[in-house]
Amino acid sequence: MLDRTSFSSRRGLLGPLLLAVPLLGHAGYFTWDKVELPVASGASCGNGTPYKFFVNRTPFTTKTIVIMEGGGACFDQNACLWKGSFFGGSNSNGIADNYMTSLVSSLKNTSGSPFAPINQGALGLTPFASRTSSSKVQTQSWNIVYMPQCTGDVYSGNKVAIYSDADPAHPLTYYHRGDINSRLVANWIAGNMPKPAHLLMYGFSAGAIGVTVHYGDFRKAIKPTRMSLLSDSGPLFEAPAGGSPDQYPSLPLHTRIRQAWGLDEPGGVVPRLLAEYPGIGDASNLASLNVALPKLFPNDRMGFTLLQADAVFAAYSYDKFYPEIRSAPTIQQRNDLRLVKWQKEIGPWLDAMRPYPNVGYYIPYARPSVFHSHSTTMFTFNDTDIPELGLGSVTAFIDDLLDGKAPMMRAFETSQAPHKPLKDAVVNYISDLLFVNLGL
Repeated sequence: MLDRTSFSSRRGLLGPLLLAVPLLGHAGYFTWDKVELPVASGASCGNGTPYKFFVNRTPFTTKTIVIMEGGGACFDQNACLWKGSFFGGSNSNGIADNYMTSLVSSLKNTSGSPFAPINQGALGLTPFASRTSSSKVQTQSWNIVYMPQCTGDVYSGNKVAIYSDADPAHPLTYYHRGDINSRLVANWIAGNMPKPAHLLMYGFSAGAIGVTVHYGDFRKAIKPTRMSLLSDSGPLFEAPAGGSPDQYPSLPLHTRIRQAWGLDEPGGVVPRLLAEYPGIGDASNLASLNVALPKLFPNDRMGFTLLQADAVFAAYSYDKFYPEIRSAPTIQQRNDLRLVKWQKEIGPWLDAMRPYPNVGYYIPYARPSVFHSHSTTMFTFNDTDIPELGLGSVTAFIDDLLDGKAPMMRAFETSQAPHKPLKDAVVNYISDLLFVNLGL
């Protein structure tokens, strides 16, 4: 168990520890090897247990993919325990040693997460984590590093928070350590794996924000020959401090997480990145990171994908801050209100990145077969086509990103017509039943 001494008292030790994470066991090939970060490093899950990640190696290439898992976020007591709501951060009880191989383990260790039966890379959460998925992707033959999320802070926090809003008599101590965990993983890869001929940073949902935040950290530590980014369904929308929520619907969320996760505090991710790359970003707007990266690394290819009808990330972004959404009487009415705000934010987000030729995007309208159109890369790549552009799935975008032989693809679906009406209607009905039970 991680000792409970103040994180701030150990902050000065983090620099040397980031450079001195030791070799942690001898790995095999084509098997999931667990790596547990030393407790002295300050790394941990939200409940204070050690942070673990998993490595699946191959002897045939140095190319490597780092996967940052999705799984929500939290900034209040019940959500950090995943108690009484769909909204929360996954793996609130920590990460099991056999996380990548045991469905039973997942059910026992995710504390009520609706992703529990599927929150296993090896069991098909994303084709990027499987060497045998029917959705083929080049990285299935690469080395794979899989990072579970267990800190409720989209890999960006540097704060030990005390939450007592739901039960003042029993306050919750919660370790938002995603920033420290991620940098230590980068350092471990640099010290324990060959220099990659190509490194892909890929994340979905919460992990999409993680790869955006930590792209520079991994690049600096690992020094790959080539590097790319794929961020799926976790956008940092424009939200400048002092702006209006009417213009920037994500502003209340960004304001809340800045405080809850210590993003602006000494040692927080915002001042740290601004100090490392002076003049490249705007401390008042987390979205400035979207354009800072292509400026900093103009030879790297960076791809962003999401769905215009993603009611799940929209729910996380808006429901706790806009009472009219939460009080709407039906799922459909809530989704309609969510998507008005969500779709309002997509345009400015893309407009900010368009001037940079090394940035591409793939934006279908809907994928109702997956959690109310949340994610283009979860489970399979099926139903991610854009017929009006002749694109059969998000696979075309991924290949374009990795091949690097042409200008970055930029695909945006204008049609809102369902591609498979009967199937989608059935899937939506089943999905609605699921979300009613989860309280969404």
